[in-house]
Amino acid sequence: MTDVNIATQMLIDAYQDRFDMAMLISGDSDLVPPVKAIHTLFSQKRVFVVFPPKRHNSSVALNAKGSIVIGRKKLVDSQFPDELMKKDGYILRKPSDWL
Repeated sequence: MTDVNIATQMLIDAYQDRFDMAMLISGDSDLVPPVKAIHTLFSQKRVFVVFPPKRHNSSVALNAKGSIVIGRKKLVDSQFPDELMKKDGYILRKPSDWL
């Protein structure tokens, strides 16, 4: 249901004029129809696609108003540390299968 939820929210946000440019982080071609619909119904709006590493998809790129691939290093550098202490002293830990 994730793709359906993303598509639905993108269209709702477009209808409610909540963005001029939306940045979609996905390489899933299931999201081509809402991207096309937004560009058809709202010619002034842009959906720009950011592909995760090794997830470039030509059909998505062709229907976007621009795209880039985010590098693995950029993703790694953007993550929180494995452990993070909250103000109250509680320690949040990254699940071991994410390490």
